[in-house]
Amino acid sequence: MIIIRALVAAIHVGPTAAVTVLAALLAVAMSVPWSTGIVVVLAVFLNQVSVGLSNDALDAPRDLQAGRWDKPIAQGVLPPGVAWSVAGGAALASVILSLLIHPLVGLWQGVFLLAGWAYNLGLKATLWSGVCYALGFGALPVLVGYASPSAEFPGWWVVFVAASLGLSAHFANVLPDLAVDREQGVRGLPQRIGRDGVPGALVGLTLASAVALLVGAGFESLPYTAPAAVIATGLSVVGALRSRMFQPGALPFRLSMAAALVMALALALGLVL
Repeated sequence: MIIIRALVAAIHVGPTAAVTVLAALLAVAMSVPWSTGIVVVLAVFLNQVSVGLSNDALDAPRDLQAGRWDKPIAQGVLPPGVAWSVAGGAALASVILSLLIHPLVGLWQGVFLLAGWAYNLGLKATLWSGVCYALGFGALPVLVGYASPSAEFPGWWVVFVAASLGLSAHFANVLPDLAVDREQGVRGLPQRIGRDGVPGALVGLTLASAVALLVGAGFESLPYTAPAAVIATGLSVVGALRSRMFQPGALPFRLSMAAALVMALALALGLVL
């Protein structure tokens, strides 16, 4: 039971659940048959388990140095060998399940998976960190699209909004730890922009995705997409102001995540209506 609890803690439950739910929303919105949809969602979940575990396994020395008591690998509760075995098995299962649906589902699942692993293996400390998130999240609606009955590439605006959501998540996730990251030599895109620039970048990303959503989803969806765009932008602005006025903490991050959730729901509605 201790190992199981440690594994759950190491897979980054919040982000993993959020991405899995987004995959489920996209599957419903794109009319993926329920049996296929379950396999797609499971494959995406395993993808995120693999990425989360490999991230904590690679970051264990840095987490130990920083005194991260919430990291079971760094604290010796979860053996690294177990973490790597589960991460590798989850990655393999994710791709195999996707290939069983359609070769292009497997291909884009692989792109999503490789983007996460590339980030963990070192790109997180470079200017290319944002590309990993944008590419990975942009691949998500594509793999779901090829699992649908029409088996086709989704509209440009769907991919753009998903990629923007991924990039927003990247910026929001590192916002509370910018100072610590820079001290430890992590110089990803958000760290280079800095505390003063990240909140503005989050607002800009939300506005860009909102415009793409309104234009792409069309006039018929405006009664649903327009309020969502306004709410998401408002949450992002409040989070940015809060971050600029006070020390970055949990609240700006939660507001940014709430804005991303609203946009994700609006994206699904825009596809359905």
